[in-house]
Amino acid sequence: MRRIIERPRRWARPTTSRLLTQVVIQVAPPGRRRLEARLSDEVYLPLFGSSLRSQARRVPLALTARYLVFAAKRARLTALAPAPAGGRLYPQLSALRDAWIDQTLAMACRRSPDALRQRAALDELARTEEAVRRGQAHPEHLRRLMELAPTESRLVRDLVNTHGQDGDDASDREPDHALREALWAAEVLAYAADDLAKFSTTVPVARNNVYAAFIDAYGDEAPDRLRAEITSYHRLFSERLEALDPQIRNRAEQLCERQFAAALGNYPPPMAARSRSEGEVVGEGVSTAVVLFGMVCVAGWLVAYVGIIRRGFADRTYGVPLPALVANLSWEFAYGFLLDPLGDYFHTSSIPGFLVDTVIAGQAWAYGPAQFKDSAIGRYFKPLFLLWLAVAFPVTYFGFLDLNDPDGEYTGFGINLMMSILYIDMLTRRGSSAGQSMYIAVGKWLGTFCAWAATALTVTTTPDQTWPTSWRGFVRDSLRNRSYPLTPLVNVMYGWTFVLDAAYSVLLYRRLRAEGISPWRRF
Repeated sequence: MRRIIERPRRWARPTTSRLLTQVVIQVAPPGRRRLEARLSDEVYLPLFGSSLRSQARRVPLALTARYLVFAAKRARLTALAPAPAGGRLYPQLSALRDAWIDQTLAMACRRSPDALRQRAALDELARTEEAVRRGQAHPEHLRRLMELAPTESRLVRDLVNTHGQDGDDASDREPDHALREALWAAEVLAYAADDLAKFSTTVPVARNNVYAAFIDAYGDEAPDRLRAEITSYHRLFSERLEALDPQIRNRAEQLCERQFAAALGNYPPPMAARSRSEGEVVGEGVSTAVVLFGMVCVAGWLVAYVGIIRRGFADRTYGVPLPALVANLSWEFAYGFLLDPLGDYFHTSSIPGFLVDTVIAGQAWAYGPAQFKDSAIGRYFKPLFLLWLAVAFPVTYFGFLDLNDPDGEYTGFGINLMMSILYIDMLTRRGSSAGQSMYIAVGKWLGTFCAWAATALTVTTTPDQTWPTSWRGFVRDSLRNRSYPLTPLVNVMYGWTFVLDAAYSVLLYRRLRAEGISPWRRF
């Protein structure tokens, strides 16, 4: 065991495997992403570090485990929360998906008693969070909420340890029981510290936030009540450290205390207004109007995609400007596979969108060099294309994360605006309509308009009120909205995209007529 602790000191510096770990932890829901990053990067890797080869081998397993665990948790919360009228479309399909997730997770847990225990704890965590959201929490609920908060992270860890041990070296063995128990108390403290930090910086705060839940239950006594619980867990952590080897003890204490130091300091004033009055209801859904416009958006882009592929093969070229293509390919992959995959119909629709983008990327790969004859770009087109992808993916992906953009509004409309500018440039640079058609232009315009409309309806309608009371009020409220997902920046980006798409359609129409081509008979 000493060899395991001593060897991974090299993880204190950035390495490729730490980057792989960062990819894995980003699959967690946005609310816990930074905390999980810190625990994985600053606690688990230094204590239980493994070889680069082992880390790379475990990445697909960890990605799968994270999706199953967090999707199963969301499914349990959705099942517990009442479904408002019109809040869900095709509930049978959602039920089948949730049943498949639950069965797959159950099969994955069979090999590990620890994973089975954490799976049972996941059910209890969902019930406890729902009780807290409804304002029905008792003192025991609050204590259990603290203890169970890290359950998802623990279950992912147990699944990866169980299924990733075959063929691993000695440094990849599971931590011993005493160290695991000490970390259990440290994880509780770290999650409490994270919720305290969110309470200080986030308005409003979800009612299942530990500090917000204590305020709802105890009012002005909440700081003293929570501090008593924190003191109890801190004492438990110190006691469990005594069972460890001195060298391991010092290392674990040093690493863990950084994560929960905020829980031992001063607490924010217990202003009850900082918590949501109605709670965060996972199953609340969106209005049918949002889903309808979202589906029309998908249909519009599908027409554009089919036209792009059709013209690409017919004209032996690519139909999307290269910078926009690599950015869009990255966006569809991140939104469809990494950010709440299959979580709703919009995320699911990005999966076929990504597959279509790969066909367009294949056309660019095959026909791209011919577009840059007698130039360095043409000679080195394929390695440059791979380089562009390597640049576009992390920029796009971390744009979701760093801009706090889970719905892809900033990133999606930003890429769309760039694409609108580059389509005009491509039409002018090529001097012909090769790879383009009016159906592509109109499909893009319609898809973008419906994407904005779906976003606007998200903030102006509810599941109980499917449509706006008046369209004039809808436009006014949409343009005046200041909160995510419809911010002034989103409205400005869409406005310019609308103008540029209209200009592109006019220019393309004139180009087709000048070439003697019937604009509406060319698909």
